[in-house]
Amino acid sequence: MSNNMKRILVGIIGIPLFLFLIYMGGYYFYGLSLVIQTICIWEFLKMFENREIKSLKILTIIISIAVFILLEQKFFFGMALLLLPVIFESFREKNRNPLNPIVSVFSIIYITIPLVFLNEMEKNYLMVFDIFVMIWACDTFAYFGGKLYGKHKLTSISPKKTIEGSLTGLAFTVIASLGFYYAGSNLFNLIDTILIGLITGVFSQIGDNFESLLKRYTDVKDSSNIIPGHGGLLDRFDSLIFVVPIIYTYLNIFK
Repeated sequence: MSNNMKRILVGIIGIPLFLFLIYMGGYYFYGLSLVIQTICIWEFLKMFENREIKSLKILTIIISIAVFILLEQKFFFGMALLLLPVIFESFREKNRNPLNPIVSVFSIIYITIPLVFLNEMEKNYLMVFDIFVMIWACDTFAYFGGKLYGKHKLTSISPKKTIEGSLTGLAFTVIASLGFYYAGSNLFNLIDTILIGLITGVFSQIGDNFESLLKRYTDVKDSSNIIPGHGGLLDRFDSLIFVVPIIYTYLNIFK
């Protein structure tokens, strides 16, 4: 089976299931978020093993789950758990490295905390639908815009990405956001709708480029091969974990 066919089949099965779990919300989405953050952290830490940075993966995942649960319940002292990788590293006998706990703590800040914010926002499932559709629109139209019009390289991190593709993705992200507005979602007023579209279009691409930087640094093609034709979960959610904290902050400061 070709790689494109695998991607199509995974999309046909995975996207409706994912949207269904968003719609169901509650414990369904809570459980989904825990699974996503656990797998993404495992992939993240495995990637860094190529650089001889061997964090305590099981410990980090246990801490990340505890942080997720405590922060979601508004127990902010859960952040103190981020000291545990540093403490445990001091008692290791093999593969001891001061970078190990730094990578562990960063993985939780980078992956777990945005998914806590996403669960806060999921109380209005239409908002989460909106974010995912905007990210998909950005990713899809940036790809096709680059294929059709791309002439100027965006960054040396990802040689195939172009300025033209990036601008096309940004434009269609705003269009997708406006689509929700004119469909009567009543999530935001017109100005907020445009601004959130711009925020998503910009930070979605920054998140994608940052994960490309991580993969270039650790010398891997994909974060894993858990999703046939798509790579790893971190490859699929790299944009989301950059977009969500920015939108969450915007809504809490200005709304």
